Amino acid sequence: MLPPTLEEIESAEQLRSQGEFTTALALTQNMLTRAEDEGTRMRLLFDLLYCSTRLSEDSITESACLELEKLPQPEFSRALANSIRANSEIDLYRPEKALALIDMNLETGYFEREDFRIHKYDLFHFKGRALARMWRWDEAIEWLDKAHAMYPSEADIPDEDTRRHVHWAEEGILLNKAFCFIGLRRFDEAFEMSRRVYEKAEGWGKTQAMQQMADSRLWQGRASEALALYIDIQKRLPDSSISDECIRDRIVQCTDYIEKCRAKSKPS
Repeated sequence: MLPPTLEEIESAEQLRSQGEFTTALALTQNMLTRAEDEGTRMRLLFDLLYCSTRLSEDSITESACLELEKLPQPEFSRALANSIRANSEIDLYRPEKALALIDMNLETGYFEREDFRIHKYDLFHFKGRALARMWRWDEAIEWLDKAHAMYPSEADIPDEDTRRHVHWAEEGILLNKAFCFIGLRRFDEAFEMSRRVYEKAEGWGKTQAMQQMADSRLWQGRASEALALYIDIQKRLPDSSISDECIRDRIVQCTDYIEKCRAKSKPS
């Protein structure tokens, strides 16, 4: 059997980034049966973890972790596997489990190494996300700001790979801060922060930014503006980052609110 090509690996990773976890998992498992090079196997095993944790395939996750232990740098693999698992726990709405994994990683001191700076940045970002999911708004903003402060400008980003990662992650940092501002009832700030993401993002980031712009206006009582945004979002569905049912409910909520306001304004 021929070893997997870089094109095959990147194709599966692209599917994973689009939320096609089941397909990406199957492709990665197939490539692992053909991979002999240790570096390739390590990359594929981490790709496998990204998919298996999101799909709650615990037996596959455990097998991948055991295989990583046999490869060079098992301490690094263990720490990175915990970060991957933490990110998935947040996405699966289990922020308490995520927070435990993140704090365990930070307590090791392993991420103080300069060559682990980007991984420490991710942990700060993930901790902010987890705290936001727990409605611990001020703490979440503190950790999201700590993440941003590690790469505050283009001049602080050392190479192109890091630049691509930081540009992607900064969208998430801004959107999570906007989510916290909604929780703190700082609606105009939330709207403006989400709008900044909307103007630059593509795909899921743009759609998610639109939802937070709409949510900000809805909770302000500006239902007509919110409704227009929700209708635009509905045209972009399906989107793996947005619940169709949630958008439909928000449209009904806006419509009901507008109708009630109209009824109240009619002369008796």
